[in-house]
Amino acid sequence: MGPFVLSTHQAVISRFQASVNSGQHWYLALLEAMRDYPENEYLIGGEALDWKGLAASILRTAGDILPQAEATCFIEGGKPPLHINSAEARQLIGESKYNMYLNYLYGVTVEAALLKAVTAEVVKERFSLGLSRLKDAGGEAIVRVYGAEKLILRSQYVQQAQAHAIGTPGFDAGFTYWLFKYRLKQHDKEKVASDTKKALGWLKNNPRSFPRLF
Repeated sequence: MGPFVLSTHQAVISRFQASVNSGQHWYLALLEAMRDYPENEYLIGGEALDWKGLAASILRTAGDILPQAEATCFIEGGKPPLHINSAEARQLIGESKYNMYLNYLYGVTVEAALLKAVTAEVVKERFSLGLSRLKDAGGEAIVRVYGAEKLILRSQYVQQAQAHAIGTPGFDAGFTYWLFKYRLKQHDKEKVASDTKKALGWLKNNPRSFPRLF
């Protein structure tokens, strides 16, 4: 019998653990492991990297070699333990994963923030007019942003996902990313840019809702 060959997954985990044990900071070793890890099961819409899911999966294998409080703060709060710039991050995580991360950042994190920002506008608007609060202000926000009701959009998403066999780690993240792509197709560049600016402004004012890989 020939030597046991590690699977790509096992090889990546082994290198990650060896790097941390040799003294490399666990966060930098994690980014390198994410670069090499097969991403298929952590892709949303075939394009956006579910980086929190992937990072958590890798970190779970580390056991006691990690500072647990620091790692938990990173995974649950999206607060990196070290500051690195975009160029450093791109080099560590690789060009492909870097672009997949940006797809997640704008297609899931920023898109969700846009809906929260518009929901807040709906609530404020009705309050200023002396109207009763809507039971589903979020639903009204979806109509304003995408021009259709949530149930109709979700139905379209499910049909397209089934037709194209689009896998996703989570339905909500997959739906949010689909909404992002839908909005890009429905609106002109100026409207898209305006909405993105609004979403980024909301994230700036609500930093706890802005988890980041780096």
